[in-house]
Amino acid sequence: MAERAETWFVTRKYPPRIGGMERLSWELTTRIAKRRSARIVALRRGNHWLPLFIGYSALLILANAIRGKILLVHLGDPALAPLGRLAKLCNVPVCVTVHGLDVTYPHWLYPFWLRIFLRDFDAYICISSAARAAAIAKGVPASLTQVIGVGVTAPGAPVNAVREEDLLLFVGRLVKRKGLEWFVRVVLPRVAQRRNGVRLVIIGAGPERPAIHRAATAVGVADRITWLGAVPESERMTWLSRAAVCIAPNVHVPGDIEGYGVVALEAAAAGCALVAADLEGLRDAIVDGQGGRLIASEEADAWTATIVELLVDRTAAAALGERAREWARSERNWESVCERYELIFNALEHRTRW
Repeated sequence: MAERAETWFVTRKYPPRIGGMERLSWELTTRIAKRRSARIVALRRGNHWLPLFIGYSALLILANAIRGKILLVHLGDPALAPLGRLAKLCNVPVCVTVHGLDVTYPHWLYPFWLRIFLRDFDAYICISSAARAAAIAKGVPASLTQVIGVGVTAPGAPVNAVREEDLLLFVGRLVKRKGLEWFVRVVLPRVAQRRNGVRLVIIGAGPERPAIHRAATAVGVADRITWLGAVPESERMTWLSRAAVCIAPNVHVPGDIEGYGVVALEAAAAGCALVAADLEGLRDAIVDGQGGRLIASEEADAWTATIVELLVDRTAAAALGERAREWARSERNWESVCERYELIFNALEHRTRW
């Protein structure tokens, strides 16, 4: 019996590794593979294996494309663009998901890599308007782009855990664009002046931790901070069910955009009142007033007032959290995300305009 042609997913970000790109790759591949014949080619180890992975994947694609066994290649991100160019040479349709940093990465050699390989694909699926703008700035034709956000798994029923009074929560990698150093240095002392019991739990690790700690010590709020480091997903969701307010205080960093803001979406799904910067991909992750509150980045007065308001009025905070939960369940579920991908896949496989 002749083998069926398949939709190929090629990704360098995949479980057991943890992160937003890994989650998107996992959800797409596992859900869409239930609906169609698909093959998953995934790097399940660290990026130091990437050169070997690209070489191995190139041989697989070449051997199978020549035999007519590939309907379509979907690349997990632009770093894998050489594999897309190879598939195109074999007359196989190619689409790629653009996350943001994967087209703005500041290494001096990377723009040349993109210029050579990230071209002539059939579709560029961007996870946010910010990622789309970054891709277009790198020369991607606007007419071939489409924005499809990231999904989230919302709890099926309200969590009954009691939210702890005056507990702020930050979840994310400790890098400059996340804005936590600014928040600790500028906003947290102002909130503490008005809410004496306020404390901040930080989940995550990264190179900015020393700078954040120095800022906290300098302004006298170090004793209000609990550092948990990286924790399992189950523990992260437990804290999202306990916190009074979750914060995402991103700041603009040239060359390092926030492609989407998955944590903001997870907070919404957990029913936690969220205050996030009105910046880059966070604008696509949530809708102001539904998925949380969007506040201008680095506007200290507005950030202080909004957080204090939610800490004081726990009924309003609970209502915001419940709206966010329902909004995430209806507007950001994984099935709807995968359906939009499938529409593009179907069109490309039949060589029609999506």
